[in-house]
Amino acid sequence: MSEEKQTTEGQPSEKRKSKKLPIIAAVVVVIAVAGIGFWSWHETPGFCAAFCHNMDQYLEGYEQEQGVAGVDKYGNEVSNTNAMMATMHRNTKATAMPEIRCMGCHHAIIGEQISEGIGWVTGNYLDPLDERVGEHLTSWWNEPANNFCANANCHVYLLGDDGVLSYDKLEASTKSREFNPHERHHENLALECTSCHKGHRASTIVCTGCHQHENVQLPDGWVTYAESQALMKEAFAA
Repeated sequence: MSEEKQTTEGQPSEKRKSKKLPIIAAVVVVIAVAGIGFWSWHETPGFCAAFCHNMDQYLEGYEQEQGVAGVDKYGNEVSNTNAMMATMHRNTKATAMPEIRCMGCHHAIIGEQISEGIGWVTGNYLDPLDERVGEHLTSWWNEPANNFCANANCHVYLLGDDGVLSYDKLEASTKSREFNPHERHHENLALECTSCHKGHRASTIVCTGCHQHENVQLPDGWVTYAESQALMKEAFAA
């Protein structure tokens, strides 16, 4: 009699367990799908400006049409948007990737994102942001500054056998130009790519900071070093 009672009392418990399994499985699937969806969104340019309002100008600049007049991240006019590497590289045939999104250059390093997240929550951030050069952009990856541009996914043809930028290859890449901006006139001066090539504002040939180069025609949309400094001074005047 007692055995029958135990069996009868045990059945509802087994049924409850059998009902829980599909619910748990459904919850796991929903969480997995949501996680995948969030990560996919995280990889899109729109994610960058979704939370941080000081990213709006970066996204707007990135999405501008290529090869036309536009504006930089500070609102300054740029005569040719191709002078801004972020705009120029959105769709490109010059690198190993035909389309480059924000995360293609700004790698999603957890430590850096946590640091930025804390800054956003606490309000400890700049607007506009300080301009970051190669050494800042690659510090989280523990790689040389110029590997920001010369790497296996981008300008791989500029890498030497040691896996870092070859200045000989860089100089040879523009040797056909009347003025070769990559020619090393000063052997001890090794500039970073970002010294001239600016991501979100008009690029500049820093050589014009010391040498006049009156007869040198700048690439369309580029500015002289003096003009570049004036624009930066105005941007941070406040």
